[in-house]
Amino acid sequence: MLNNKSLSILAVILAATLWGTTGTIQALIPEYKEPLVVGAIRLYLAAIYLFLISILFDKNLFSAIFKSPVLIAFSGLFMMLYNMTFFAAVLISGVGVGTAITIGSAPIWAILFEFIILKSTHGFNKLIGAILAVTGICVLMLFDDNTDWSNLGAFLALLSGLSYALYSLSTSRIVKKLSHHNTAAWTFLIAAFFSTPVFIFFPSSWVFSHDAIYYLIFLGVCATGIAYSFFTFGLKYLTSSTAVTLSLVEPITAVILAIIILGEFFSMSQYLAIMVIIIGLYFTSKSEAD
Repeated sequence: MLNNKSLSILAVILAATLWGTTGTIQALIPEYKEPLVVGAIRLYLAAIYLFLISILFDKNLFSAIFKSPVLIAFSGLFMMLYNMTFFAAVLISGVGVGTAITIGSAPIWAILFEFIILKSTHGFNKLIGAILAVTGICVLMLFDDNTDWSNLGAFLALLSGLSYALYSLSTSRIVKKLSHHNTAAWTFLIAAFFSTPVFIFFPSSWVFSHDAIYYLIFLGVCATGIAYSFFTFGLKYLTSSTAVTLSLVEPITAVILAIIILGEFFSMSQYLAIMVIIIGLYFTSKSEAD
C-alpha cells in the first residue's frame, strides 16, 4: 500500500501530466484568442471547480482564509503572476524559450528559497535530480530552429519561474496544517480576482464562441483545477522544491501530445533530453523516499 509520500509523488506527476495538455489544447483554440485572457479564464474556472470540491469535502469553507489569510493572499498573488508572466513570455519569445526558462528556473528558485528562508538542507540525490531535469528541459525546449531570443521575454520567463516557486513555497506552508482543497480554492479565487484587469484591456467576447469555449473549460477545470488539486495535495507531504522538480513531467507530456495530435517532429537530441529528464525525476523522487 502506498504511503503519503508515494501518493504525493504520484499526485504531482498526475498534475504535471494534466498541465502537459495545455499547449496542445491552446493550439486548437482559434488564432484570434488573447493569451492573457486565456490565462485569466483558466484561473476563474479553476476557482469555481475547486470551491465546488471544497464544499463537498471540507466542513468549514472559510478555514484556510481565516487561519492563514496572509499566506493565502501571497499564494494567490504568486499564482496570478506566474500565469500572466508565463503567457507574456511565451507571446514574446515563443513556446520554446518561454517554457524552458520558466519551467527550468522554477526548481532552482525553489531550492534556493528553501535553503535561504527555511534553512533546509538538500541531499545529493535531489541536487543531481534537479540539475539533470533542468538540463533536459533546456535541451528539449531551447535547441529548436524556431527559437527566438528576447531579453524581455527571458526576464518575464524568469519572473514566471520565480512566481511559481514562491507560490509552491507559500502553499506548502499552508497545507501542512489545512485542507488542500480549501487552500487551493481560496488561492485560485484570489489569483482570479487579481487577473480581472486583463478583461478591461483585452477583448474577451471570443471566449463564448463554439470554437473556444469547450477548450477553455477543459483548460480551466481539468488542466488547472483538477491538476492543482493534485499538486496542492502533493505539497502537503513533499518539500516545495521536490514538487516543483517533479512537475517537469509536464513538457514530456506536451511533447508526446504534440507528436500524436499535432503531428510535430522532434529531433533525436530532444528524445534524449526526455530520457535525461526522466532520470533526473527518478533521483528527485528517490531523495524523498530516502
